[in-house]
Amino acid sequence: MYQKFLGKLILSGQIECVTSLHIGGTTTGIEIGGVDNPVIKDPLTDQPYIPGSSLKGKLRHICEWSYGLIEKHPKHHSYQAYDCHELKSPLPDQNQKKEFDRWQAAFMVGRLFGAATDDNEIREKAGPTRLTVRDSFLYQGKQGEQGWAERLQETLGRGFFTEVKTENALDRVTSEANPRPIELVPAGSQFELSFVIDIYDPEDKQLLRDLFAAMRILEQSSLGGSGSRGHGQIQFKNLNLVWKSVQYYRGQAELVSVVIPEDLEKATKEFDQIQWPI
Repeated sequence: MYQKFLGKLILSGQIECVTSLHIGGTTTGIEIGGVDNPVIKDPLTDQPYIPGSSLKGKLRHICEWSYGLIEKHPKHHSYQAYDCHELKSPLPDQNQKKEFDRWQAAFMVGRLFGAATDDNEIREKAGPTRLTVRDSFLYQGKQGEQGWAERLQETLGRGFFTEVKTENALDRVTSEANPRPIELVPAGSQFELSFVIDIYDPEDKQLLRDLFAAMRILEQSSLGGSGSRGHGQIQFKNLNLVWKSVQYYRGQAELVSVVIPEDLEKATKEFDQIQWPI
């Protein structure tokens, strides 16, 4: 199916760690007495970061669960059985309506995050993956503002960007403690946020409605490991959205700022009032 690329919506901002964050890294080369549960770090700067794969995977997981798409074999969604253009309207019964709604939800997930199937026909219908999630590095701050790499080092010491917390697992019979150190990004730390949404059809902008909803759910869930023990609560802040059309990349048009509400709750509730330049 022919797809005409129209441009890109760029969503930027910051990710703030409301509680400490642990996204696991490699333990290769850990010295004796070192932490055996480290966070992932940039090998060049030794600074922690949030992998785009971790953030995108969590958002996709939230979308699939929220629409009831997770089954025993989650890669085989019900959209395989239906082509929405072939279903008649009005729908003949409630069961078919339910499956049609489920197909639409799975189709949305496939378009936004990528079709999780090896079926070439389904992949062709979904088209190219719309959402790209960049790796999130420590927020550098605005001009004249101190970045978070410097802030962390002021508190933790030169060359240190993380803290180590010792957690205990207690034997329920003997009460024997089994302490284990875990490396964490301290609460309050901020990372850069960069989402890129490719637009092939003006209706693709509606995918941001589901993206905003997934981001809201993630704020009340957790990112990374040990979420049930209090780690990984995050908040999206200072969101900014711009539109870069094909003409912009060719030097024939200007970048267009898209005014969105200042927080995700308003952005989802007032989505239909956003003035889209697409």
